[in-house]
Amino acid sequence: MDVLPWNLAAGGTDRAVIRTDMQQTRARIRGERGFSFVELLVALSLLSIVSIFVMLAFVRGIAHAGRSNEQAAATTLAMQIMEQIRASVNPYEMVGFVDLPRSSLPLPDPYTGVTNPTPHVFEVGVDVSADNNLTLITATVQVYRPADAAPFVTLTTVLDDQ
Repeated sequence: MDVLPWNLAAGGTDRAVIRTDMQQTRARIRGERGFSFVELLVALSLLSIVSIFVMLAFVRGIAHAGRSNEQAAATTLAMQIMEQIRASVNPYEMVGFVDLPRSSLPLPDPYTGVTNPTPHVFEVGVDVSADNNLTLITATVQVYRPADAAPFVTLTTVLDDQ
């Protein structure tokens, strides 16, 4: 036998109290209950920590993509210069091609025509060295960032007299 709420035992007929008590009893029987404040705080804390790590991953990915674009632009610039050297009349004799100290674009003769269509700023140096014992010439193109002492991209080719 169920125990009636206090106002019904006293002869009252408050239907709202009966409904509320019945809903609470049904919820207890089914095991339904809401989240406590502590559980809500823990869930929000975990969500915020995971969100921070996801955001950091996106930021690092964007920064890495920017560096990759800059390196691709520097490599393209070095390849343009290297193709000019290879396309000379006689690459072994290096007709008109000499060492080029580190300098910014546009480059002097014979390296004219080299363009940098990207917003990245680079400096270029070319080192041409001959090995007369083996009849070889080594041409090295180095692309620098203006603030760096070490080359950002280095391409080297060996030209022979054959």
